[in-house]
Amino acid sequence: MDKDFDFDSIGKQTPYRTSDHFFEKVQQKVMVRTGIEQRRKKRRLQMIIATTFAAAAMLVGILFVPSFLPVDSPSSDAKVLAIDHATISTDPVDSWIKNLSDEELEELVSFSENDIFLN
Repeated sequence: MDKDFDFDSIGKQTPYRTSDHFFEKVQQKVMVRTGIEQRRKKRRLQMIIATTFAAAAMLVGILFVPSFLPVDSPSSDAKVLAIDHATISTDPVDSWIKNLSDEELEELVSFSENDIFLN
């Protein structure tokens, strides 16, 4: 090979020519020969069926599941109102705080005042 060969003299033109839309036709031929188009149609059909079943399941859940949930009756509300709230401590922290001494309460307050996450 000639070491003094100048590639700039050739330019950017290639000596090869292809027909119009050659690469699109080759791609279509490959897809037909490999059966990709049939797989795409089959997969699309599977996706439509799966989506339909999912939508139907959601619709059934929305329509029928609330009918299985328990409904509060007015008699249960009356029972709740009849309870004496003064005798029942609903918060277990209340009983814990009642058992603390004055020094422990002051220490707890000082910790909460200096806490960077609370302030």
